[in-house]
Amino acid sequence: MSQENVEIVATAFKAFTEGLEQGDSAAFFNQGLAADDVEWRPVAEWPGPTSYVGREGWAEFVDTWIGVFDTYSVQLERLVDAGGIGVVAFMRQTASGKGSGTPVDWHSAAIFELENGKVTRVQNYADPADALEAAGLSE
Repeated sequence: MSQENVEIVATAFKAFTEGLEQGDSAAFFNQGLAADDVEWRPVAEWPGPTSYVGREGWAEFVDTWIGVFDTYSVQLERLVDAGGIGVVAFMRQTASGKGSGTPVDWHSAAIFELENGKVTRVQNYADPADALEAAGLSE
């Protein structure tokens, strides 16, 4: 089951990035990869709400996040099976600040929790080491 969860997260991430390219930040919902009430929890430092729920919440968060950039991309670096907790995804986000052009190159991580083959919760971490610790793993 754990390898299946890793594959689900990989597919969801691919659908998300492809959707971004097409202007649909919530495209992975179209593939039934997330529960209708999936909860998205941004990094602790996020100045907005601490939780976004469902397709509309997800779209609100993503549109707010990428809205501060002129260019934005996110690449999946690797996935780690965290057993019963879920899957830890390591990402690299690159962007340029809107108007300022300030470059952003940020490595972060998230724990994806799954139930019945669907993502039910995503907790983001600014520091990948914090995600590993929260999942009870180490490098």
